[in-house]
Amino acid sequence: MHTVTQKVARFGLLTALALVLGLLDRAIPLTALLGGAAPGIKLGLANTVLLYAVYLMDWQSAVFLMLAKVVLSGFLFGSLTAILYSLSGGILSLLIMLAIRKKPDRGALAAFILAAAADAVLLAQNPHPRGQRLWTVILIAAACIACLAAWIGIRKGKIRGVPGTSIAGAMAHNIGQVLAASAVLRTPQLMTTYLPVLIGVGAAVGSLTGIVAERVFRALHINPEKPGGRKT
Repeated sequence: MHTVTQKVARFGLLTALALVLGLLDRAIPLTALLGGAAPGIKLGLANTVLLYAVYLMDWQSAVFLMLAKVVLSGFLFGSLTAILYSLSGGILSLLIMLAIRKKPDRGALAAFILAAAADAVLLAQNPHPRGQRLWTVILIAAACIACLAAWIGIRKGKIRGVPGTSIAGAMAHNIGQVLAASAVLRTPQLMTTYLPVLIGVGAAVGSLTGIVAERVFRALHINPEKPGGRKT
């Protein structure tokens, strides 16, 4: 019973933390900082909580945590449509992170390839970008470098795999949202106009949240790559 109580208490704390971080995400005007190039984009700080669940909890708990975050955030801060989009992104993101958490270098490499392809698509659409499009292209290029650095660092054992998992999860979340929006709004052109931007931005914010989560694990002396997250 004591173990069950601990699990319930931890789940409640993580849900509350995810909601608070989600509210903080909404307060940071990331879209404005990017010049409106990526409407609705968020920093994804709440994803650090989900990363904790992916590495240190069983998959059922991670699924329930994601569902609780999406549904409660939607009712508190959004709408039913927002819940649909977030749920689509959350499901795909969680599946990807659970699938690659033991091979995070593959996530970082795949993210590098997708981000590079997204930048190439944007440059093909506009070979001489200016203004907000130029800053978006630069941001995605920086994300490519971050993904490549994460891949090399993980492969060489210089860093643990949390950033690789985070990057892949963030990109998958954005892809899931765009797929849902394309289906609901019946606008398949989003796949060629909006998706490349979100893939690149997802790589950038995924790198940041991955580094934050890794720092938190280190501060708590937790090794997510060991069974049960044994303290280092």
